[in-house]
Amino acid sequence: MASYPWVLIHERQQQNIEDFPHLKPWLERTRERPAFVRAYQQAEPFAGQPTITEESRKILFGQTSKDINR
Repeated sequence: MASYPWVLIHERQQQNIEDFPHLKPWLERTRERPAFVRAYQQAEPFAGQPTITEESRKILFGQTSKDINR
């Protein structure tokens, strides 16, 4: 299941899914699972929005040990 998002974007990774004959049917079966359908429906309203805001970027990547130990 954890591989699904990486396999889903195989074209962006310049991978030909036809080179992996068992992977394409797995991807299709997984895509049709009710839990996956629900999860992607719930995520739909957020499509196109940045996953990391400028504020979260500063928190994640802009801190130094001095900031943390205040």
